[in-house]
Amino acid sequence: MNDEEKHIRNLILPLPPKLAELAQQLRDFLKKETNPAIEIVFSSYNSINIGYGFTEKAWDCYCGIIIYSKHLNISFPSGVSLTDPENILQGTGTKVRHIRIDKFEDIEKPAVFALLKQARENAWIQTANSSDQPKGLKTIIKPKSNNK
Repeated sequence: MNDEEKHIRNLILPLPPKLAELAQQLRDFLKKETNPAIEIVFSSYNSINIGYGFTEKAWDCYCGIIIYSKHLNISFPSGVSLTDPENILQGTGTKVRHIRIDKFEDIEKPAVFALLKQARENAWIQTANSSDQPKGLKTIIKPKSNNK
């Protein structure tokens, strides 16, 4: 296990076992679905954030796993721009939308999978000319953020 994986495992280890297992399952799924990609990991004052995108900028991520102490969400930083015919996206902000994930099977629902695919394709197009687009899977650990 490399240093990045050890760091991530140490972040999720204190979580309730079912939540930690779900977070790891979602990581495995998104890493497989998004390769090549950059996985950006950081913790904030109340969550662990694991984003997936094609540059090293967190706001370029097409989605993220946001892990709280008792639940987790799949977040879409550009969620307001997604076509959501089943109205499953939640949130009222000017950009971000999310879906609460309670079990791994939730991510495999056709509507959720369609949103992930749409967000991924949009992010790939928007970052197509970026010089730091990945060739494989790269994990970056960011310093802890205390910002609210």
